[in-house]
Amino acid sequence: MLQLQAGDSVAFPTGGTHWISDSPENLDLDATNVIKVNDDEGLMLLKTGAISISATDSGAWGNTSQQEAATAGDSPEDDQVTILLSGTLTYDSSINHPFLESLPCFIQTRPTTEGERQRHEALTNLMIEESSTLYPGQRLIVDHLAEVFFVQLLREHMRNAKHSNDYMTALSDPHIGVALNLIHKETDPKWTVESLAEASAMGRTAFTQKFVNMVGETPKSYLTNTRLMKAKAKLQNTNESMISIAQGAGYASEAAFGKAIKKHFNTTPGKLRKQS
Repeated sequence: MLQLQAGDSVAFPTGGTHWISDSPENLDLDATNVIKVNDDEGLMLLKTGAISISATDSGAWGNTSQQEAATAGDSPEDDQVTILLSGTLTYDSSINHPFLESLPCFIQTRPTTEGERQRHEALTNLMIEESSTLYPGQRLIVDHLAEVFFVQLLREHMRNAKHSNDYMTALSDPHIGVALNLIHKETDPKWTVESLAEASAMGRTAFTQKFVNMVGETPKSYLTNTRLMKAKAKLQNTNESMISIAQGAGYASEAAFGKAIKKHFNTTPGKLRKQS
């Protein structure tokens, strides 16, 4: 059991049942203890007392809101009001990616410097305001604010985490992090293991070994997988021609591209396009 303070942020990136109470002695209550304030909006009200929240989606976090916002008071006569922002996040669980595999079960962070506190307050205050209004584009703004908040949460987690040799650590590594950033920013196939090693200021052998240790696969494999994931997103979200997407992923023909997609995602480019 963990005690939360004002400004704390908690997340359950891999999902998990959890409960929040105003005191350890209170019993956890069913999620039916949540009242909808407005049928058209995500604003919710928590009844007085403990509340049980089940994270049945791909993940969940507290102190932010992508789907719902909630407020609760300890008691009717209590002048102090606690504002709890909560939300859910989803991701494609069919993707076998080291980032998803390295997500921790639980994250808790709190601002430790004045700068962090100011950024935290500015972001949460904006989410509170947007979540409780009917401004045009409100849902879009709240969703993007929540994405920014979650990235900030992961940043704090990576900065405070003890030394480890996993993907989260690789993202901030002065050598492997550079390579990962270049791979993900690639606009056309141009990177090779040799050029990535050179850009990372390492020899090819040492670079490959360190990359495998931290990421869990070879640079070549990761580069290919990333290109195919980008191609999948284009198939599902754009009208770009099949041959253009294939060439953008580094394949000279639709046939070779189709075989790679089939091997990686166990489906065809055509079926992926129909899922858009």
